[in-house]
Amino acid sequence: MLLELRAQDVALIGAVELALEPGFNVFTGETGAGKSILIDSIALLLGRRARSSDVRAGATSAYVDGVFALPANGILNATLATYGIEPDETLLVSREVVPGDPARSVARVNGRAVPVRALAELGPKLIDVHGQTEHQSLFRSARQIEYLDRYGGHTEQRFTMQRLVDQLRDVRSEEAKLETRVRETARQTDLLAFQVDEIDEARILNDEDQTLNAEREVLLNAVRLNELAAESERSLAGDDPAAVADRLAEAIANLTEIAAIDSSIRPLVDQLEEAQATVTDAAQSLASYAVGIESDPSRLAEIDARLEAIATLKRKYGDSIVDVLEFADDARARLRQLDSSQDRRQALSAERLDVEAELTQVAQDLRAKRLATSPRFAEAVVRELKDLSLPNAVFEIVLETHPKSDGLLLDTASSPVRFDRSGVDMGEFHLTVNRGQPLQPLAAVASGGEMSRILLGLKSVLATVDDTPTLIFDEIDVGVGSRRGDVVGQKLATLAQTHQILCVTHLASVAAYADTHFVVEKHDGRAGPVTNIRQLGTADIVEEIAAMGGTRTAAGRNVARDLLDEAGAWKDQVAAEFARSTSTAR
Repeated sequence: MLLELRAQDVALIGAVELALEPGFNVFTGETGAGKSILIDSIALLLGRRARSSDVRAGATSAYVDGVFALPANGILNATLATYGIEPDETLLVSREVVPGDPARSVARVNGRAVPVRALAELGPKLIDVHGQTEHQSLFRSARQIEYLDRYGGHTEQRFTMQRLVDQLRDVRSEEAKLETRVRETARQTDLLAFQVDEIDEARILNDEDQTLNAEREVLLNAVRLNELAAESERSLAGDDPAAVADRLAEAIANLTEIAAIDSSIRPLVDQLEEAQATVTDAAQSLASYAVGIESDPSRLAEIDARLEAIATLKRKYGDSIVDVLEFADDARARLRQLDSSQDRRQALSAERLDVEAELTQVAQDLRAKRLATSPRFAEAVVRELKDLSLPNAVFEIVLETHPKSDGLLLDTASSPVRFDRSGVDMGEFHLTVNRGQPLQPLAAVASGGEMSRILLGLKSVLATVDDTPTLIFDEIDVGVGSRRGDVVGQKLATLAQTHQILCVTHLASVAAYADTHFVVEKHDGRAGPVTNIRQLGTADIVEEIAAMGGTRTAAGRNVARDLLDEAGAWKDQVAAEFARSTSTAR
């Protein structure tokens, strides 16, 4: 419920502060006084796009805020949580508009800055605005099917439908993303498999290229190495006259003779004998080495081919054999990942089939409930329209399904049908108010006055299931005429038993049924015309009702009092009946 409304420098408003009451609040005033500005101010709180004309001429900005009592059903909690706002008993919503750049208007909820779209999300859960040209939520087919579900008590199935549709969309979206990567995945799989096979088939080892290069150098220089080894072997112990082994033997013989005389020289003899053994071993090793060194062109060609294969792998996959082997390990890991994506596709496909099956069943159940509810809803609407002097009204809810290739295949359908979060039905209210005329969609069927009564009739039927706490009717009685104004007033007063009603009207017979009466006045200020809104007391209400009836004479005031007395008696009766019905329901 809207508890307080403050507006500063909005259009013609200088400064207005209103304390609004539960029940039926009416706003009256002369044509052009600025009653529509009140609705525009509230519309800014509901997220309406700001305009430069919203700012009063000469003002630096326009400001409006509203204090709302939060609905007890918690329907706002999820939206508030989205913007980091803790729910409280009241909600302060504000909007400031700068004339030079209205698109940059500042919105706040409980003091926290929020995008304007947050107001647009919160607004419909707080206030429903009905007028002759805009915000007529009942005339939108999507809202019509929602009201049918509320009337029929299909809320649980509808929520389940929404959850499953969101789940199915997520699964299908992920499937589509994976599907778009199928060809790329196949190419990557083929390439990675080829690379891993190429490296594995080569069977390369760490530092193998260094070992092969060393062997290659030996083979390339085999002749020279053989010559050097043979010459060295001859120098040590061969047939060379100056062979080291022969000279050592000669020295050992001489020193042995000395040691026989001087035993102190014996250690030196031992050292020379060890050297002689070492030289002999070295000579033998050189002889063996020389025998083993052979020129082997076939082995050299084999090594060259192996080194070229390794070089090819390094050109492709890394600067070293270690890098090549690491590349192969990474490629294997990537292949395992790609294989897991295939597993994910299969899991998603199975999940999609399960969700589609459950969703199809829920959609069929919801459609069956709607078909069963529609006649009862239509009968209730026709009864209300007859009360509003539309005795020939015929009302019908048209529920259709439309084919779509990626839709749901119902048991009663030969091909898949489209669906959304509300179900598979395309629902629309159809009406005719004149005998013999065909039924047409609600928005295209009636004159302005008839539209007003139709809207009131629908709202009256839906009053018990409409959880929007505040309903605004902006000149909803245009075209109704004073003869039927009392019926409009009675319907609004009845709605006020369960909702807060804010109504702008020109009819005295409507205003007489209000619980709280405000008058909108315009006067000339220093900077131009200024609109003011004030709450009326009992005496002032009589004067205003008389003025709305066209006369401020004593007779006019008497007529006004009669209207108010009749309305008061009727409201007392309705309130008593409502209290009894509420008590019985408990």
